[in-house]
This record gives sequence, C-alpha cells and structure tokens, in this order.
Amino acid sequence: MKTVIQLVISVLFLTMVNQVSAAVEETGISNPSAGLKRGLGSSQAVVEKYNGMETKLRMSLDNNLHGFIEGKVCDNCKKIRLSVTPETKAYKNNIEVPLGRAKNRLGRFVTVIYEVKTKHATAIRW
Repeated sequence: MKTVIQLVISVLFLTMVNQVSAAVEETGISNPSAGLKRGLGSSQAVVEKYNGMETKLRMSLDNNLHGFIEGKVCDNCKKIRLSVTPETKAYKNNIEVPLGRAKNRLGRFVTVIYEVKTKHATAIRW
C-alpha cells in the first residue's frame, strides 16, 4: 500500500511539473524566476505602444477639437503634454460622449490613454 501511495504522489508531482513546463513554453518566458519582464510576446507590445495616466484634467481645447492635455504618469515623473485631436475619444461611465464634454471635467480626476511614441491622447475616461 505504501508503494502505491508513493507511486500516486510521484505521478501527481510529475504532472504538475509537466504543466508548469508547458505554461512556460506557451508564454515564451525563458526564465520563469525573472518574473514578467521578458518574453511576454504580444502583450508586451501593447504596453510599449500605449500608456495611461490618472490625473487632474488640465486641458486646452479649441472649437475644432484640437488641443493638449498636461499631466504626470506618477508623482515623481516629469509633466508631459499630450496632443488632442478630433480622433480622441471621450467616455463617461464607459459610454462614448462628445469630446467637448471633457472640458466639464477640468480640475477633476480622469484617466487618459495615450500613444507612447507620438504622445497623442487616444481616450479620456471618467
């Protein structure tokens, strides 16, 4: 009976090791102890292309819906200026609203999603 229990435990252990190995291969992580810094594939590309910041809205917007937003990604980060165009979307409670309504949020917290390379604001959410 003792041998049977040892055999079952060994099979369970090998199955778990095999599943972890398969998961590592599937995600492309070359060194699992390195965390999530390497080998994320397509999800890493998303992080490099877009970023977001939660900030008190400081925004200038003309009648043609062109302007800019100023804010910081973190408390210790430098202030950045993001361009706003008519293609920038505005969302209130996950429902798209006209971009001009974002002016009503001046001085209140919003989340701004932007493209890292171009510094173009793609969405303003509140």
